[in-house]
Amino acid sequence: VKWYEMLSSLVPNDPGVLAKLGAIHARFDDEIKALHFYQESHRVFPVNMDVISWLGAYHVKNEVYEKAVPYFDLASRVQPQEVKWGLMVASCYRRIGSYPQALQKYKEIH
Repeated sequence: VKWYEMLSSLVPNDPGVLAKLGAIHARFDDEIKALHFYQESHRVFPVNMDVISWLGAYHVKNEVYEKAVPYFDLASRVQPQEVKWGLMVASCYRRIGSYPQALQKYKEIH
């Protein structure tokens, strides 16, 4: 961790280093630091699917579905052939009680 943090201080906007630091902290169950580094990585390079997936899953896990929707929606645009992203968006809409949006998303997928 210390080597990556030192590397991050040398190249503070490297999305790969930031994502790796996020993964390391997630592995050690430090979700606050993991969230910070993944968000920074996403800010610098917003199309990294590992980062997008982790951020969306983090918000779902914490039942903050409104914050998960933009990540899964972005994932569905980055990987339009992957149905699961659209299903995740629809699921989030359903869980927040936005049934018309959820139904529309399910219809788009079908």
